[in-house]
Amino acid sequence: MRWIVLALLFLGMIINFADKSIIGLAAVPIMKEFNLSYSQWGLVGSSYYWLYPVTGIIGAAWADRIGAKKMLGLLMLTWAVLQFGVLGITGFFVLIVYRVLLGAFEGPFSPISYSHAHNWFPPKLRGFANSVVVSGATVGAMVVAPLLVALITILGWRWAFAILGAASLVWFVLIQFTPESPKDAEGKQKTAKKKLEKLNVKAFLTLLSSPSALFTTLAYFSTYIFVVWISVWLPVYLVKVIKMSSVQMGYAVAGIGIVSVGVYIAISIISDRLFKKNQNWRVSRVYVVGFSMMAGALAMISTLVFQNAIWVIVAMCLAKGLTYAILPIGPTIVINLMPDRGSLMTSILTSSGNIAGIIGPMLTGFIIELAGDNTALGFNQSILFMGAIILLFAILFSIYVKPDIKTNPEAN
Repeated sequence: MRWIVLALLFLGMIINFADKSIIGLAAVPIMKEFNLSYSQWGLVGSSYYWLYPVTGIIGAAWADRIGAKKMLGLLMLTWAVLQFGVLGITGFFVLIVYRVLLGAFEGPFSPISYSHAHNWFPPKLRGFANSVVVSGATVGAMVVAPLLVALITILGWRWAFAILGAASLVWFVLIQFTPESPKDAEGKQKTAKKKLEKLNVKAFLTLLSSPSALFTTLAYFSTYIFVVWISVWLPVYLVKVIKMSSVQMGYAVAGIGIVSVGVYIAISIISDRLFKKNQNWRVSRVYVVGFSMMAGALAMISTLVFQNAIWVIVAMCLAKGLTYAILPIGPTIVINLMPDRGSLMTSILTSSGNIAGIIGPMLTGFIIELAGDNTALGFNQSILFMGAIILLFAILFSIYVKPDIKTNPEAN
């Protein structure tokens, strides 16, 4: 059953990130239809994250009370309604409102999924399990790009969005046939629910400000700037700067997604095997992720020097695969700091990181417009900024995060 649950979480993340990324794939026709500038488009990309961090924490905390399965189903049902509602979008303002609401209800899905997978899998498989969940995000954001581009081209962007709403309805039905948790975890889950009302808030906030929690969150934050850039700006970058056609862009985005999945799943497997062998969080989790992120940042920056289309695709494959290592491993680190509140801990991690979703698109649009007619320079400056931020926080993460040393905020 755990593999069935994992498969559903994988499919759920595909839908989640297809919902996010389709706006980028449809950027050119939407900008043309509503006559939007780069700054306005940056606002559209950013609006998705305006409520995302807050609802991510609230929704995940609620999931600790009512159960992850029930909460995930409710979220998916809401997505379906919103995606069908796209058929009624008539202008820039309504587009912004739609993106804000979609982000608000999609915010809790990732942290709850990580926590749900954590409950179903033993420690030696959790890195791999979370990497499968994360790979669903990559498939949804990138691998299915040619299909989404085809739907946009043939049916128009509104009906392409509505089809994703139908997929959400199917997933909602399927999740109803799975149990909430494995039988051997039911006792632990009940205990955790009893402890929810006894949380020592002061000690909890102290835990969140500890080096392990703080620098894991900052590393996640820095990578998420790149996550959002890929979703909102990569298709535009490939068309406007690298001079690809829409079809070539779709296949390039898919190729980057497929290769990067293999890279960060391999990193997660290496991390799991090291942890199984030595039970050392610093070596198996922190160093593996930290060094991967550093290498990924350097690959990203290399595109400023070599802008050949082939190298850009190769570099983006490496950059995405290596920097994304924090996405499956980061949740295992913060959950380890407070195991009884897995959804809450992962929601704080992902929601704090998703603040990058508010800042990143608008900042990129601003940087591009500052470059004037030199669009390529603007995109290159945004890539340099992202690479530098990821490199800095990867170094700090490697130095200061020590998950083996933790404080229990439930204790007085």
